Amino acid sequence: MKEKFHYILLLITILLVASISLANMQSVNVSFILFSFKLPLIILILVSVLLGSVTTFLISMPKNFSLKNELKKTKEALKTSQKEN
Repeated sequence: MKEKFHYILLLITILLVASISLANMQSVNVSFILFSFKLPLIILILVSVLLGSVTTFLISMPKNFSLKNELKKTKEALKTSQKEN
């Protein structure tokens, strides 16, 4: 059931991105420090979302690793406790 939900959510996301892409095909001028260039608005939006996702992932990695380590230690302690009883 959870897997089907993920597929449905993925399909909705793909359809949403496709509709946004069709609505934002005009070119925009992007100025970044010393550079200035034109590119389609959807590319700018997608790059921004991608950079935000990567940043969020990188920031959350240490917390995820510590939680996995804590879970592993807790499981080992539980296993040891069950063996003693």
